Amino acid sequence: MFRSSPAILTRSAAVIWLAGQSVIATADLQRLDDSALSEIRGQSGITIETDLTMSADKLSYYDDGKGVHLEGMTVGSSEVAGEGAFHRTRIDIGSDASLNLDYLVEDRRIEFSDIRLAGAPGVSMGGLFFDHSLEGTLSLRQQTAGGNGYEFDSAYTMTEGRLGYRTNGNSVFLDDITMSVEALGVTLERVGDTLELTTPSVTGSWQVGAIRYSDDPAVYGRRTDGNGGLLPSYGGLSGQYQLSSVTALSAGGRAGEGLRFDNETTIHSASFLYLDDGRSLALRNISGAYQIHDLRLDVAQDWRGRPAVGLTLGRMQGEFEIGAIEAGSAGKSFGAVNLSFLLEDQVFDGRTYTNALYLQGGGHADAGAQGLRLAAQWSLKLSDLSYTEDGNRVIISGLQSWGQGDVTVNVTRDGVKNGTRFYNGLRIGFEGLEAGYRINGMRVGSEDAPLQGGTELLLSLGIYPAYEFTLDGHITLGAGGASGEGLTINSDVQIRDGRAAVIAAPYDEGGGEQPQKGLWLTDMSYDGHVRNRTLDVTDEGLALATEESWSTMDIGNVRVGRGTDGESLGRLKLQRFEQGSTTLIKPGGAGNVCVGGAGSSASACSASGGVWEMRGDEGVTIEMKKILAPAQGPEKRNALLWETNRETDGQGRPVNGTGTQLVLDDIHTNDGGDFDGDGIDDNAYGVRTDLSVDVYQTRVVKKNDGPDSLGVSGARGDEKIMDASAPGGYRYVSSPSESDRLNRPLGFAVKAETRFKELTVNNIDLVHPVGGPQTAVFGAVLQNVDIRANLTATPIP
Repeated sequence: MFRSSPAILTRSAAVIWLAGQSVIATADLQRLDDSALSEIRGQSGITIETDLTMSADKLSYYDDGKGVHLEGMTVGSSEVAGEGAFHRTRIDIGSDASLNLDYLVEDRRIEFSDIRLAGAPGVSMGGLFFDHSLEGTLSLRQQTAGGNGYEFDSAYTMTEGRLGYRTNGNSVFLDDITMSVEALGVTLERVGDTLELTTPSVTGSWQVGAIRYSDDPAVYGRRTDGNGGLLPSYGGLSGQYQLSSVTALSAGGRAGEGLRFDNETTIHSASFLYLDDGRSLALRNISGAYQIHDLRLDVAQDWRGRPAVGLTLGRMQGEFEIGAIEAGSAGKSFGAVNLSFLLEDQVFDGRTYTNALYLQGGGHADAGAQGLRLAAQWSLKLSDLSYTEDGNRVIISGLQSWGQGDVTVNVTRDGVKNGTRFYNGLRIGFEGLEAGYRINGMRVGSEDAPLQGGTELLLSLGIYPAYEFTLDGHITLGAGGASGEGLTINSDVQIRDGRAAVIAAPYDEGGGEQPQKGLWLTDMSYDGHVRNRTLDVTDEGLALATEESWSTMDIGNVRVGRGTDGESLGRLKLQRFEQGSTTLIKPGGAGNVCVGGAGSSASACSASGGVWEMRGDEGVTIEMKKILAPAQGPEKRNALLWETNRETDGQGRPVNGTGTQLVLDDIHTNDGGDFDGDGIDDNAYGVRTDLSVDVYQTRVVKKNDGPDSLGVSGARGDEKIMDASAPGGYRYVSSPSESDRLNRPLGFAVKAETRFKELTVNNIDLVHPVGGPQTAVFGAVLQNVDIRANLTATPIP
């Protein structure tokens, strides 16, 4: 057992217990005959060569009497079971008294078949393996600059790497890993009761050829299946980095024995690429820094008394910048993103949240004995997220999040076990995950710009300005996209006790927190299902294609005012059912646009009375095709229900189904005829929407004479001009100059077009709680609709 002590390096550090059988290391030692001795020449240093095989039934770590056990440990060849891995080490002492090692490791596998916790019999976290070959150097010497520790330089290259995780015979692993790392001038020294590792410079590059999935225990850790074909792949990864860091390690957990980590890291440069059949989604020009304070590792219990390996955090803060997000073969960019954050204990809605993660064995109960369960609690005290496109910046300010619940991780195979449906892939489950977030407002230009409204603009991306909910269900990520590499997604998600803002005022305008007022969807439940949704990187961008999806959102009350007790507009129930829908997300916005006129050039646009806007090369374009399918039963259909005048129960709560209802039922698209001759009207066109979004300046005029809500005065028709030196950060100008026009407000510039061939509402019913349903309209049809819009939405004070 490893047993930590209260003062590091001053008491007994560790004792290893290998239960069942001892460590066996094999190395051939042979007597050298005269002929062999005659070939030896005097050389500096020592060379050691071994074929290493090692095994142990169990490797255990104990903390305050509680243990975690790594079972079935083996070290040996990754290619031939039972054989050793070749090791060669050349040892030399330099003229400066440094210890110099040149090493070579070939074909080595390190494996643990199970990870178990004492007190949790019958379940485990699953197994791990790591294959690799290594070649590198290490130079170790006494510190020369008055320190009492050691200084070392290290450089190595890893090839033929595989890193895998297995549960219940199914595995996901990183295949064909290569890595090169150089760390120079690293120091290791004792500072008081702390062991401090200082790394002034680490540079490296890495690549993962493929992330593979296998449901066959016989091909565990192999890239080919039983027939010799390649296992399906999620795609590959690659990246590079240059960073520096200081890490402190000391004894003592959150309570009693354990370990404490503190770290400061600066990322000077980095990149990250996801590769799909040679096409990439690239995060480039990454930089930033973060600080971890008081991270503790304990073998402990979670808040429900379950045995776990606990990671509890005091505080973490940092900032990251991604200079460009690129997708597709042309290398076009969506723009740049900046994120700052602070993870720290905070009180939300009268409850204190912290940041903790408890690792447990078992995963989903029906998936098998092996799996991973993460009991998580988090507290994002404050975060700002900004998006910069062609030099124009919009900041989502004051993002906060909190939550607590269980996340399960299993590698599963297709089938039904104990009534639970599983799919091939990495299954991420949610059990009683109570969570929430809120956004304070938006800023344009810089962090010190005035806080403004406008978070409702995020609704076009499916993001509510504020949302609280309880989540259950799963998302399973399968290997392989529409063709070749990529992802296949299957999910079943349930949300209960939901409360979401459609429009919300800031929660803190500078005078302290206050209840957010706005338009709220409350007492909400959601039941959503996705089948075989593929995600691929194409030459144009990110492509999603969904075989089938259906969902029901039941909103108990649409409230105006506060989300808890605002006036109710009644109940809404939305049902969606789609088959064959697609989405393409492309870098680059609208480009050059004629607003308020017509023309393909600046002169033609101006002549027609329009304004010519050159919105740049960056931005986002989304092309959606929604195939609304005809109804297939009570759950799979497109319908809208609005209910008012409901009766109440003994506690004054409205009872669904007791009021008057307006129902639009069986809404679906079709192409207006049977063009392929199969006897059924075609439904391949659907509702198509092309949406281009840019951050761009726009002309904003005052609607009334006198001061506005922030006290800035102007006349009706005056144009709003941003000015940091003016009260409120802007002023009104009746006749703006050319320089004034360069300081027009920023906003989301949206160019949109929606079109469909035919949209049918099968029936529109009025439902009375006594008289029942009466069909008011049967077979309402809209045909050949094409709607175009070009607008810029700016946050308003």
